[in-house]
Amino acid sequence: MSKMIALTEESIAEITKDFEKALRTAIPDGKINFQKTLGTLQRRAELNFKEIAWHKMQALIRACDKEVGWHGIAKRGDDPAKDEYIIEDILVYPQEVTGATVTPDQVQYQMWLMSHDDEVFNNIRMQGHSHVNMGTTPSTVDNTFYDEILRQLDNTMFYIFMIWNKRGEKTIKIYDMEKNVLFETADITVSVIEDDTGIEHFISESKKMISERTYTPAKATTAAAYDGYGKQNAYGGYSGYGGYGGYGNQQKNNYGTYKSNEPASSPSVPPIQTTSNTPGMSVPAPVVASAAAAKSVKKKRGKKHRVKKSSAGVSLVRSSGSVSENLFDDLDNPYGPYGYRDEYYGYED
Repeated sequence: MSKMIALTEESIAEITKDFEKALRTAIPDGKINFQKTLGTLQRRAELNFKEIAWHKMQALIRACDKEVGWHGIAKRGDDPAKDEYIIEDILVYPQEVTGATVTPDQVQYQMWLMSHDDEVFNNIRMQGHSHVNMGTTPSTVDNTFYDEILRQLDNTMFYIFMIWNKRGEKTIKIYDMEKNVLFETADITVSVIEDDTGIEHFISESKKMISERTYTPAKATTAAAYDGYGKQNAYGGYSGYGGYGGYGNQQKNNYGTYKSNEPASSPSVPPIQTTSNTPGMSVPAPVVASAAAAKSVKKKRGKKHRVKKSSAGVSLVRSSGSVSENLFDDLDNPYGPYGYRDEYYGYED
């Protein structure tokens, strides 16, 4: 909400009355505490930039990677009953800058001011600066500078302060001494007045030619698949990379779990097929070994012998010359179909 800059006679009389009342009350701790909140004003201001002034200011903010300050040629609107202010042009004065400060060179600054004619000099009523990528809240230095400017104004003047950053955020204060009102950012409407440069007209017409493409997500058309547990799984799975350990090359069985693909052939142990020779029991079917494998072993009968390991691993052969990986249970079980009648064959060094 807008506020009063200076106390009016009515305000002074009201405050005096309230303070006198506070003086007549009891003072239990020997101290007098008095606080008075002044009412706010229900008024708004219009701040209008001429097109050239607006684009100069915005271009300056974008182009400078450090803080930069500027003045504005500002005037009141034509209707004195309105709280309207117009910025006609932007002027940059001599200054030294850093990423967080703007410091005018006083000698050069005074010479710069005096170089303008009276029309320009008398209407330099705006001071602005950028905060680059930082927030636009005034610093202590900013507030001190504002106080120095305000002390130089008489009761007919106004002055505008503003801070902008590259994100377009702003803080604006308009002190109108003649109307005794302070407008702050929330009380101010900022707009641009088109002029002969035609930039705003160009931008407005260009936007009419631009439309934004919108995308509608495609609906899934693949029939839903269900795994062995009844869960929906429309994605068929990825076969993976089978080069390391065979873990990537897997197939899914009827129970929804995965197993490794069986190799097409094995150089040491061929695939074993099973037949049911005993009711309720499945035993390995004989597999004929190659002639080379038969010659590489020697039969030893009469008792069990420890099988020696070679660099190729352990190979077990029955009396029939067959090769099997799963004979340990049958050979050690006296109640099995083979019992102790089976024989061990092993590689010898």
